[in-house]
Amino acid sequence: MLNTCQPPSCLTEAEKVARLKGMTIQPLMDDYCPKGKLRGEHGLAYLIDDGASTVLFDTGQTDAFLHNAAAAGADLSGLGAVVLSHGHYDHCGGLAALYSAIAPARPKLYAGKGFSKRKFARSDEGLSDIGVPAAALSAPVPSAVEVESLLELHAGMFIVPRAERKDGSSSPPRFRIVDGGVERLDEFDDEVSLVVDSNDGLVVVTGCAHRGILNIAEAAMRAFPGRPLATLAGGFHLADAPDETLAKVAEGIAALAPGRVLCGHCTGTRGFAAIASRVRQTAWLACGMRVEL
Repeated sequence: MLNTCQPPSCLTEAEKVARLKGMTIQPLMDDYCPKGKLRGEHGLAYLIDDGASTVLFDTGQTDAFLHNAAAAGADLSGLGAVVLSHGHYDHCGGLAALYSAIAPARPKLYAGKGFSKRKFARSDEGLSDIGVPAAALSAPVPSAVEVESLLELHAGMFIVPRAERKDGSSSPPRFRIVDGGVERLDEFDDEVSLVVDSNDGLVVVTGCAHRGILNIAEAAMRAFPGRPLATLAGGFHLADAPDETLAKVAEGIAALAPGRVLCGHCTGTRGFAAIASRVRQTAWLACGMRVEL
């Protein structure tokens, strides 16, 4: 576990050569899968290759991402690690299917501390379970390494936990957690992001950004002082956000001066449009794409 980053200048020559091969991010699942023969669902799964190792970030809500991986010719048997952004069904529902499909390979599983606590959404009809499916917590899925502080997966790739809510925001009241039989607001303390310190700067990947995409991006930049924000990618949870929130987030992202923004999953079309109006290099990270960073 680390408290500071390892800048590219500190890497070995072999690691620098690996970086020069280019980093790629490939959505294996997203809400938007426009290409034929691919399956879409409300969920997220990204295959991330930084030249040194390949990591699967989230697994969608079903095994559909495995179909998309096969259609795209993506080999998951050599994964270096699996990382879960948070304990919601649409991000970890495919875990059991993954480990069954790639056996006997058993890459380490990483998640934020407390990811397996029971999570719900409250509506007029009561509580709906939206947490980790039971199958994802049993064999062949390995026990997760629960991350509480900055963790280096390998040279230049890090898991950054629980971004501080610098903007004073809180979770929507519908998101609930039951811990020890007590129901309370889910503040998503288990949420983690993936950060790669690439040749061009930081690549920050988030699953839903429940703790706020600006808070997450700024937390990553504080953890790696002096490094520019090269890419901001993932779900930003803006689909139902009011117009004033969209404008504030778009303005905030623009102020961080990212090289590009790649939206997906729960960002929503309105969120995408707001960000694209302020950041020229904005695109939707849809199934079937393979983006070099």
